[in-house]
Amino acid sequence: MASDPRRLTLSHDVHFQSAVDAVFLERVLARNLTELGSDGWPLAEPSLAPLGEPSFRFVAEGYESALYEWDAALVTVSRHGHHVFATLAAADRAAVESAVARLRERLPAPDPSAKHEVTVTFWTYTPHGPQPSWRTIGVPEWDEIRANYAESTRDGLEAIMRGFRPAHGGQLVLWHGEAGTGKTFALRALAWEWREWCEFHYIVDPDSFFGEHADYLMSVLLQEGAPIPGHVLHGWAGFSTGMVSMQVEPKEEAESEERAWRVLVLEDTGELLSAEARVVIGQGLSRFLNVVDGLIGQGLRVLVLVTTNEPIRALHPAVARPGRAAANIEFVALSAAEAADWLERHAVEQAPGPATLAELYARAEGRDPGAVQLSSFGE
Repeated sequence: MASDPRRLTLSHDVHFQSAVDAVFLERVLARNLTELGSDGWPLAEPSLAPLGEPSFRFVAEGYESALYEWDAALVTVSRHGHHVFATLAAADRAAVESAVARLRERLPAPDPSAKHEVTVTFWTYTPHGPQPSWRTIGVPEWDEIRANYAESTRDGLEAIMRGFRPAHGGQLVLWHGEAGTGKTFALRALAWEWREWCEFHYIVDPDSFFGEHADYLMSVLLQEGAPIPGHVLHGWAGFSTGMVSMQVEPKEEAESEERAWRVLVLEDTGELLSAEARVVIGQGLSRFLNVVDGLIGQGLRVLVLVTTNEPIRALHPAVARPGRAAANIEFVALSAAEAADWLERHAVEQAPGPATLAELYARAEGRDPGAVQLSSFGE
């Protein structure tokens, strides 16, 4: 009698942390479950207790992984702090999607809008490849901060904060100007104003993203935004346990389903776009341009937002040329009159002449403007 080709054989040692996944895979193959899926989201409360008692579980400090056998589905759930990752298997797609809905009902994501927050995905490249993590950050509305900008900068920001919709995938949004002019403040406000149709993905290590690791760039690009509205499992689904990888062919989506756009944020990335970029990080610039409007970017619902303190004349001509960017906004210091108005609104008498936003806040808080500390989008 021929051996069953679906039998799972372990080819190397299994660590305790991956034991739950190993049992999951063995039972999936033993039961001939042909529909697979995966999902992940931030948690409102860091606990798997609402799922009930598992049939198999691993627990370590700050981490737990558990296997659940529901009526029509086999589910493994891993929790890292306030984030959960789930892998599911069933005999049909409807059972997989029903299990996802059940998971999300019992392990709800936080409601950022209630706290004026948005959830941002942060990407880094690790020894195990590209890894996402989620963080909820506090953000302002545009109306709360619009008076912090010089008129020319404010006009450019007004045009994209509300009413802006990208025409096609792979578009560049370029923000440039000297340090302390409020690019990070504006970026946080943009995340709030675009929250209903767009997800923000922050690239922590852009030199690796556009550098030697091509798998990094492609892994992030080929992620799909969540359906609008809601977060229903569709499309590509796969998982890897370190022993074996499995993947499901995409499910054809309903024509009426619209997915969220994604913004890839590269903060303070002037050296990536400099005239010498090809020398500094090899083919990074050409890959960047392919994402923006080349073959890689075609058909992707992706925007690339770059902030840089470099002057526009120092950027590579292929990036700075007219028509390349969907928005090209220069952040400048407030004029003497604008700075005086700002200080008057904040009950500060001294008018310093032209000043950056960071310098004005320093004066309003009684600090030395020369000792200003800048923050990033994730802080």
